[in-house]
Amino acid sequence: MINKTKTFISVGIMFALVMAFTVSVQSASAYTVENITAGPSLTIGSTGTNVVVLQGLLSELGYLNIPVTTNQGYFGPATQAALVRYQVALNVTPAVGYFGPLSKVAMHAHFGQHNWLNILGW
Repeated sequence: MINKTKTFISVGIMFALVMAFTVSVQSASAYTVENITAGPSLTIGSTGTNVVVLQGLLSELGYLNIPVTTNQGYFGPATQAALVRYQVALNVTPAVGYFGPLSKVAMHAHFGQHNWLNILGW
């Protein structure tokens, strides 16, 4: 069951990010997603592409439920709460919903363990 879950999540992340989120076209057939682990820190009030990517990842991982009618790209209380849950799962302390250096390192390591970095183009 665990292997099926890992496969589903990795395929889901790739599909959702390529299809639903902002991507950068490097060539006619290659896409990359903004590497939020190398970007600026994100917190309540942050906006933009990096927030959209973070929200998409948290959603695909099951930590954030974004209603279809909700605009993405604003880091509000729902994104913060989802990030806190993700931080707790990764043993990031303090788990306060700030996407800074500790969370970035933990996310990069987590994604590396599942071979998702290549899928994302990171």
